[in-house]
Amino acid sequence: MKKILTFFVLLIVFFCKSVLYSQISYNNFVASVMSQVSADSVYKYERQLSGDTSCIIGGSAYTILSRHYSTQGNIKAAQYILEKFQSFGLSAWYQNINSTMINVLAKKTGNKYPNQYVIICAHYDDMPSGTLAPGADDNASGTVAVIEAARLLSGLDLPFTILFAAWDEEERGLLGSKAYADSAYIRGDSIIAVLNFDMIAYDGNNDGALDINTNTGSMSLANEFRQIVNLYQPLLMPQITTSLNGGSDHQSFQQRGYKAILSIEDNSDFTPFYHTVNDAYSSLNKPYFVRMVEAGIAALVTTAGDFKITILHTPIVSGPETGPRNVTAVIRSSYTIAQGSNQPRLYFSVNSGPANFVNPAYSNLDTFRFTIPGQTINSTVKYYLAVQDSDGSIVSTLPSGGSGVNPPGTVEPPEMFQYQVANVYIATIGTGTTSSNFPFATYYMDAKTQYLYLASEINTASSNIMMIGFDVINADPGMMNNFNIRFQNTTVSSLTGFVTTGWTTCYSPTSYTVPGSGWQNIILTQPFQYSGGNLLVEICYDNSAYTQYSTINSTPASGMFWGRYGDLASSSGCATTTWSSSTSPPGRANTRLTFSPITSVAGNSNTLPLSYELKQNYPNPFNPKTIINYQCSKINFVSLKVFDVLGKEVAVIVNEKQSPGTYEVEFDGSGLTSGVYFYRLTSGEFTDTKRMMLIQ
Repeated sequence: MKKILTFFVLLIVFFCKSVLYSQISYNNFVASVMSQVSADSVYKYERQLSGDTSCIIGGSAYTILSRHYSTQGNIKAAQYILEKFQSFGLSAWYQNINSTMINVLAKKTGNKYPNQYVIICAHYDDMPSGTLAPGADDNASGTVAVIEAARLLSGLDLPFTILFAAWDEEERGLLGSKAYADSAYIRGDSIIAVLNFDMIAYDGNNDGALDINTNTGSMSLANEFRQIVNLYQPLLMPQITTSLNGGSDHQSFQQRGYKAILSIEDNSDFTPFYHTVNDAYSSLNKPYFVRMVEAGIAALVTTAGDFKITILHTPIVSGPETGPRNVTAVIRSSYTIAQGSNQPRLYFSVNSGPANFVNPAYSNLDTFRFTIPGQTINSTVKYYLAVQDSDGSIVSTLPSGGSGVNPPGTVEPPEMFQYQVANVYIATIGTGTTSSNFPFATYYMDAKTQYLYLASEINTASSNIMMIGFDVINADPGMMNNFNIRFQNTTVSSLTGFVTTGWTTCYSPTSYTVPGSGWQNIILTQPFQYSGGNLLVEICYDNSAYTQYSTINSTPASGMFWGRYGDLASSSGCATTTWSSSTSPPGRANTRLTFSPITSVAGNSNTLPLSYELKQNYPNPFNPKTIINYQCSKINFVSLKVFDVLGKEVAVIVNEKQSPGTYEVEFDGSGLTSGVYFYRLTSGEFTDTKRMMLIQ
């Protein structure tokens, strides 16, 4: 791999409709194959290829001290790889290109689509020139992934043909892969995916980060690879990029129109031993290395096995409807969808209560309709969809990440769709069609955007902001890490720079990805209490790499926005006050704010309740703040306390005489550790206790 100056490719692409990516399905077979990755084998192959120990080549002991293209060691390395492929029972051969360039290839023919190929590949030549070039990370590591994949998959029968490829002379300009890609293009080969592995064994800060490098034409494959990593190897943190320090062999196939991606260690945590004699086995992060190999093999088995079920669904939006809500899903797969007791399901819970499920109320071909029972005002409903094939071998959930078959989806995904049954007011501000990459400017590593909305534009009284939405033109699948949405009430009527104080964080997941085009609503984990005046909103993130960007519709509005983006080496986009870029948004993003009326905050509601009631906190789980609602029917002393699982009192929220009314209080668990807690309301003879979970 060549280390050169970072280059950027500006991608200005507008889509008339959202791009559809396949839903990756969890499969026990894929997981079982991945679990057979042997750390001992991985380490042995790595030590032998990098010259840390000797190996047997052609029946004799040999130590590969260098794999530079001009050395005898590189020729011996090619023979080592060929003999490994042959020892697994694969049909293997050399592609001799010239006197110094030899690609090593092996094939496992598919049982359903023998003329359609999935390629797993890496380059085996290394740097520097000279008699000693261990190249442990660059790129014995990627080559080992290909060899281990060949060992495990040589005895499997999958629909697509797998080509195991070790390219030569990548370090001279992708020459080996280019020779193969060019000849494949001339032959008219049908290559459905190229999975390239280059430098997958260095992780200096142990954060598990990896880059998935792609181009626009291969974005769907990159998105699938990221889903696979998240599903099967959650200790890794994948991020999609479209720029690369140097080049690698996937680009030879991209230039011929094939879908190809690269899996590589995090660009911001790059091995310091690159292209030196110190790129040795001892410098590698071995647990990270094995996880990268496991993720690559899971991706290969998933792709060559066609383990995909796509679920299309438009999420339910919050509103005042208390009646049943219909959920429609379109399910597509090359596998037969299960019927009977294992037919598709919709799981739902109300106010973080126990999970329930419903079967389809209607189905026709690939379209299924479910009905969630009606709920009372102020209910919060979470739900997800689950589908399995008729053999019970694969399962897909939407949102993704769930598993479990017979019936499908018994293990819920980490995130679910959510809507509220509430009297809501929606303010849509801006109708322009000016394209802007703010606030999701992921073509850069960091960005901060602030928008100002006047009271006259919002046009509602004091109430809770529950959701904020933006009108997305094109969604980039890249993640925004340390993503934050913040609010504040203000008297400011114009922005001339960043407002740095007074913010309340209402949404701060570990990462956020723009889910699609059209209006995309973000449900706040902490509703914001809007006072009825002017409103400021801040959106920011802090990445360590860059992709392309999501575009949104915006409207020119002088003094109503301020934004900057850039590649910050150390500071966070949410914290910095210094930006090298002077580029600002072309307008204020078209915005949709969803409000829910405040029933009462530390006081009476207009209608006095007839009984005492303690409601489930929202959100739950929470981090670190949550809202607790309760009502009192008499003038009495009220106690609201929090206890840990051992019954120890950890907080007193309310301890005073109160009048009849409906109350809403905030509990801040910042000083507590993660875990289960109980909150108890006591007033006179009334006592009720509910459970909540804090996730720090």
